[in-house]
Amino acid sequence: MAEFAEALARAVEASGLSLERIQHHLEQRGVQVSLSTLSYWRRGRSRPERPESLQAVAALEEILRLAPGALTGSLGGRRPRGRWVERATALEGIWGDAAIDLGREIARVNRLLPAPAKYLSVRDQAVIGPDRREVEIRSSAVIEAFEDGVDRMLIAKTADDTDRSPGDIVAEKSCRVGRVRRDDDHKLLVAEIILDRVLRAGETALVDLRLISDPGADSASADRTFLRTLRNYVLEVEFHPGAVPVRCHSFTRPGPDAPDVETGELWIGTTCAAHLVVPEAQAGHVHGVKWEWE
Repeated sequence: MAEFAEALARAVEASGLSLERIQHHLEQRGVQVSLSTLSYWRRGRSRPERPESLQAVAALEEILRLAPGALTGSLGGRRPRGRWVERATALEGIWGDAAIDLGREIARVNRLLPAPAKYLSVRDQAVIGPDRREVEIRSSAVIEAFEDGVDRMLIAKTADDTDRSPGDIVAEKSCRVGRVRRDDDHKLLVAEIILDRVLRAGETALVDLRLISDPGADSASADRTFLRTLRNYVLEVEFHPGAVPVRCHSFTRPGPDAPDVETGELWIGTTCAAHLVVPEAQAGHVHGVKWEWE
């Protein structure tokens, strides 16, 4: 990606054209590319991959008076795509087989590059019922597209060892649930979340979800992992008035298999709720809340 961005930046500077003029020349050739996409390409924040984007690159070579292939040759092969724990693209091949081993697939795509979107902010609210078991997590997020054409995201939901199943995912207001695959043996659910519109680079969307739980024992924690660093993560745990724990604290883990690091005591207020604010949630880290019933 860096090679393409550097080549494009040099060519734009040498041409003396502004991005607005370049966009105008593209439009004259019947090629539609937003200014934010051109800016992202030049700065290396995203790269052209879709057929229409590659057509735009070929047109850029002509507009910037470059030799054919000067820009397209710097792109290399198509980069792999995968999911987040929240991943803003569809996984190729994951929907093909109803009996697919999702545990294996998620392990595979975890090693791939993030998709062309990121979270700007996330607020999760875990709801604990009168039987001390988690009812659901209500999640409200703002995402931003890195490039044109983002119209969906992929959510993976895992369950505790004591849960009876991975539960379910319900979309609210600004999105809807598309294809869903479940692996009950690994207590894993993957759902395709369809946005209410197609995003161009730099545009944002609201994503409101309910992650339905199916616990088989008392719940004792709620947490989340991000594959990209996120500023402004809020996790609130709302307890039923008839089931309030004796202690509540925040914790983090530098990785899924690392030990917990307790980060502070959390006060449970008169509304029977406690919350955690993470100003900067590090990529790959687990951030969460734990509590004790006795």
